[in-house]
Amino acid sequence: MSLNKGFSLLEVSIVIFITGMTITALLQMFDWSHDRYREINLGWQERSSLAEIRIWLRDRILFDETANIDVKELKKAVKMPEGLLIQDVKLSQYGDYTYLVKLIFFEDRNRNGKADKSEQSDRIFCFRRRSA
Repeated sequence: MSLNKGFSLLEVSIVIFITGMTITALLQMFDWSHDRYREINLGWQERSSLAEIRIWLRDRILFDETANIDVKELKKAVKMPEGLLIQDVKLSQYGDYTYLVKLIFFEDRNRNGKADKSEQSDRIFCFRRRSA
């Protein structure tokens, strides 16, 4: 009576298959977590930039420098994260002291430098200057 030592080809094939599936799942998890981290990081940077923009706009209106509110000046004043671009800033005055500012920006996901419909967002800020 002889005892066969070792594994059959079928057993080895099953182990290799299961190992391959495990490695594939781990690699997909790492890729997903990297994408998730990048999205969280970009969201944090976007919120920080919007807060800086709001402060910059408020100061321009408070000190009656509304003529200086444009995209060029805003880009010089506030550092935007990579891939987040400002398209337009629209200022509307209501009454003597109230201003609405519409900021149109976009996340350039396809890296073409143009605002596509799916990438575009806007924020509206309302400021009121103190009366004299």
